[in-house]
Amino acid sequence: MKIFKTTIVLLVIFAVLFGYYFYESKTNKPVKEDNKIFTFKNNDVNSLKIEKEGKTLIDFKKEGDTWFIKEPIDYKADSIYVDELLDSLTSLTFDRTLEGDLSTYGLDKPSYAIKVSLKNGKSYSLFIGNKSPVKENYQEGYYAKTDRDKIYRVNASSLENFFLTDDYVYKYMEKFVVSIPKNEITKLVFYQDGKEYQIQKGEKDNWKIDGKAIKADDVDNLLDGIVLLQISGLDEGKNISQADQPFAFDVYGKDKVEKISFAKRDAENKYVLINGHCIGQYVTLKDIKNLQDTFDKLIK
Repeated sequence: MKIFKTTIVLLVIFAVLFGYYFYESKTNKPVKEDNKIFTFKNNDVNSLKIEKEGKTLIDFKKEGDTWFIKEPIDYKADSIYVDELLDSLTSLTFDRTLEGDLSTYGLDKPSYAIKVSLKNGKSYSLFIGNKSPVKENYQEGYYAKTDRDKIYRVNASSLENFFLTDDYVYKYMEKFVVSIPKNEITKLVFYQDGKEYQIQKGEKDNWKIDGKAIKADDVDNLLDGIVLLQISGLDEGKNISQADQPFAFDVYGKDKVEKISFAKRDAENKYVLINGHCIGQYVTLKDIKNLQDTFDKLIK
């Protein structure tokens, strides 16, 4: 009796899957020539937002040539990863077009929405619904639609970047602590144990510390340590406004100054304040110690 019931259940499941496959086949519209969903280019985009079930997960905006995260934090973005998202969107293709009620494909209440605005004022959206139960050329897919009311089946791997996972905010934020390029640094001021040390670049690219000449290689090592210092993690929602460590430094560029200081987090990491502001980003104590050791060798 138990075997009979199991057989009935399997037959019902098979019938449902077969019916769905038949429905997809009948509603399929052959793809003609170009099967790209969007025609705009990466450089046309000046904002990109990813939503999940109506809630904004992350919102990027471009200011000049620089990308910034605006939600859920306000911070400079890692342009490499933003470009990766845009590549996924602008190269997105579909296997087939479909017709029918949006609820059939989970598009009446889409799980994800990707929204972009362009420099010319136009805007586009991509809504992602259910996963397709049928593979296309052995590839898994999702149902999606644009705000132009077309329904598509798209390859699942093309959408992976938009399904944001844990620590995605850290992934998309700029990791380098100092944004001033190495070749544009003209002055450094270090603060250590209550003392101040000024390192100045001369007209002939020679460096001096408190008026005394120092070796170019020593300065080069110090500059490398500064521009390569990277954020190693983020405690989202944490705000630090007061430094409490005896080591800090200021970096002077052609047209701006970045003041870097540190606050206690744990035995292996320190919060890093940039111009007196920290939103929970931290760096490893090891990296700070390496930089401090390089500085100590220079002043001996």
